[in-house]
Amino acid sequence: MKVSRRNFIKGSLALSATPALSACNSETESSPTSDNTGPKALVGIFLFGGNDAYNMIIPRTDNAYAQYQAARPNIAIDQKQLIDTGLKTKTGPFNESVEIGLHPAMSALKPIFARGNANVIVNSGQLVQPLINHDKSSALYPEFLMAHNLQQTMWQSGALNMSDRQGWAGRMVDKMNMAGMYSPLISINGDKKWLRSNSHEQMQMAASGPGDYKGINTQTFESMTTLWDQSYRNLYPDNYGPHMRSRYLENENLKDILSTVDADKYAYPDSKLGGQLNMVGRLLRARDQLDQTHQIFMVGIGGFDTHNNQLVDHDALLTHVAEAMAAFQQELEQEGIAEQVTTFTMSDFGRRIMANNSGTDHGWAGHQLIMGGAVKGINQDDLAIGRWPDLAPNSEYDHNKGRLIPEIAADQVNAELAKWFGYPTDSINDLFPNLPYFKDIEKPILFR
Repeated sequence: MKVSRRNFIKGSLALSATPALSACNSETESSPTSDNTGPKALVGIFLFGGNDAYNMIIPRTDNAYAQYQAARPNIAIDQKQLIDTGLKTKTGPFNESVEIGLHPAMSALKPIFARGNANVIVNSGQLVQPLINHDKSSALYPEFLMAHNLQQTMWQSGALNMSDRQGWAGRMVDKMNMAGMYSPLISINGDKKWLRSNSHEQMQMAASGPGDYKGINTQTFESMTTLWDQSYRNLYPDNYGPHMRSRYLENENLKDILSTVDADKYAYPDSKLGGQLNMVGRLLRARDQLDQTHQIFMVGIGGFDTHNNQLVDHDALLTHVAEAMAAFQQELEQEGIAEQVTTFTMSDFGRRIMANNSGTDHGWAGHQLIMGGAVKGINQDDLAIGRWPDLAPNSEYDHNKGRLIPEIAADQVNAELAKWFGYPTDSINDLFPNLPYFKDIEKPILFR
């Protein structure tokens, strides 16, 4: 009897997955057990180039706005145009809380803030240890500040983990029991360090889905399986054959699964990030078929290195981001899985508060957006996450010529994301070894 290609792939994939899962479980037997109560997903959106977060999140309160406008008169956004998030900081300069506004290009996110499913992490960035209200002269500073590639790597590694081959999401997965036919680490934006792991290879695909293996079709398939299944005296083909066979079968099975998930069920903007998040949505809807209870996704777009023409370029970029994020959150809410998915932004660094002629130069601190049904929003206490900094020259926050010092460490934020995802709390310092420096600092509360 001739076996159909589809049935052969399913049967072969089940067999080929068994050794990988055994290896994975063996590695994690002595690892801390995770609190895997129900499916969870993290979606990281990387804004490559160094987003000017201080023109993405803008103070609406008069005193703080006047300070912002004075610092960057050429590129300040009109106070009357700011989108009201309904959030405010508990404290800030001038001994008053600061109402948080969004750039008008991000109006698509206003309903999500209004439903209490989004928040802002104020003045965050890479830190080894706390600096605000601490002695800066003897403190440890992050390496390679303001260097694009190295700061991107630090966001994906952790402030003290740059030399690790794996990213923090990959290391997190290594210590959690995540059996499954497919890797839970999925990039729609190429190979990314954040997702590199010892126990799983990150699954990479384009926004359009898995690619094709050129030269292999229905006619050549049986011939290729014969070659892949043979034993060879040479170690290279002897190892390459089974590996190629496994990857091909996974790819074909993934295409079969995704063909059953309607790509046009939800309306997404016709943009790069819109396409990537549309694919994330499809993979979330397919997670039962993929045998995945936990998933971690990486998406991203570039263009945020706005040294020139920032008003025009940044407006377009923020529109792009907001419309794609809004469409994604709408899908999650209509699918009834918004509580199980947390989406957040990262970027190389913030930019200087003082503008140049038409743009901004590399800085340090910025702000992050966080979105999801479990995220603390205006329905809890109407507070943004963190304090609004003093933007004045030579203030406590001024590191160097308007480059602001973060008050919330990226690793503090990432630790809370990891714990929400199910990583064991008592092992969190293994993931981010600089956290003990922050033991006396108030933790950022991201979730309800």
